[in-house]
Amino acid sequence: MDEAQRAVALRKMQRIATGLLIAMSILFVITSFYREMAPWIGFVRAFAEAAMIGAIADWFAVTALFRHPLGIPIPHTAIVPRRKDRIAESFGRFIERNFLDPDKIALRLRRQNVASRLARWLRQPERSNQLADLAAESLTGLLRVANDDEVGAAIQRTLSDRVAGVPVTPLIAQLLGVVVVEQRQRDVLLQLARVLTQWVEANQEAIRKRIAGELPAWMPRIVDQKIYERLLDGARRTLAELSEDPDHPLYEQFTQTLDRWIVNLQYDTEVRAQGEALKQELLQHPMFREVAGKLWQDLKTSLLTQSTMAGSPLRESIARGLANLGDLLENDPEWSARIDGWTEDLSRYIIKRYGRTAGEFVTQTVNAWGTDEVTRKIELQFGRDLQFIRINGTIVGGLVGLLIYTVSLWLL
Repeated sequence: MDEAQRAVALRKMQRIATGLLIAMSILFVITSFYREMAPWIGFVRAFAEAAMIGAIADWFAVTALFRHPLGIPIPHTAIVPRRKDRIAESFGRFIERNFLDPDKIALRLRRQNVASRLARWLRQPERSNQLADLAAESLTGLLRVANDDEVGAAIQRTLSDRVAGVPVTPLIAQLLGVVVVEQRQRDVLLQLARVLTQWVEANQEAIRKRIAGELPAWMPRIVDQKIYERLLDGARRTLAELSEDPDHPLYEQFTQTLDRWIVNLQYDTEVRAQGEALKQELLQHPMFREVAGKLWQDLKTSLLTQSTMAGSPLRESIARGLANLGDLLENDPEWSARIDGWTEDLSRYIIKRYGRTAGEFVTQTVNAWGTDEVTRKIELQFGRDLQFIRINGTIVGGLVGLLIYTVSLWLL
């Protein structure tokens, strides 16, 4: 029930308890007036008298918890308002010691068999899809609030640190070694010739301008066109020869060159020093920062598109991954045991680290409430049940009074 419903229920029980007190009072007055009319009236009067006293006593006890009865500042009344701070501290300690006990929570998790429950949950397509949607939506929120400049700078620093820590020339030598071991020299040389030919074809104007800049001023302009055509024709002819002749001399020359490069890149200190210097120069170049920023922008745009699109490959991949995780946990006892162990260890860590903080949070929250608010919340939470004390006190008091009256008549 919410607070409004609790308030209605409390007022209803208060009216019942108070009405019972009034009824006993009226019954006492009537039986007192007519007590000589019949012997049994004395028994009713004794019941009403004791019930009235019990009702008043319990009304005083219940009321004294939350306020001064009739507004009179009687000692040891209005207990909740006077001890609000102590109650707040007790609430915090109670929750910390009884609900945030690492051993109890770990035992409960062990009994729940978390891995099996998680596996069954993830294997349900609607569940894995819901979790994938939640992950995608969370990713969208993170991407929208991320500072692009800071993320780009972080990517640049990460790439710089990783690249700076890797010797560049031995790495290149290893890559070239893979080409040699797998006998891919011919494919590489043919691809290089093809790329070079395409580049010459696509950059005619730039190449002609460069040729013209190197020629004497008195040289006719048509010369740069002829040189370019000879250059392009040579590139095409070489590409055709390499494609048609698997034993072309260039293949052998290229293999020998690769072997020489591999040795120099690995063992020549001067070459290695030049490679490291070139690497550092590239890392300091503004283009490297632009590449890092562009990499983040492209990645962010792609992730935003994928995460906001229903049924996107990203969401489907997350859902499939979750379903596969469910299958793994269901069929692999070792992984299931690991998940249970990790869950238990994580719960212990969180509770030991933040359990006291949670208790202090409860204490601070209650302390932040006003005295009237604390009193009202506690009364709404427990007041309805406390009214049964008044009702029971009325009935039990009446029965005890009736018993005493009966015994007194028997003894006298």
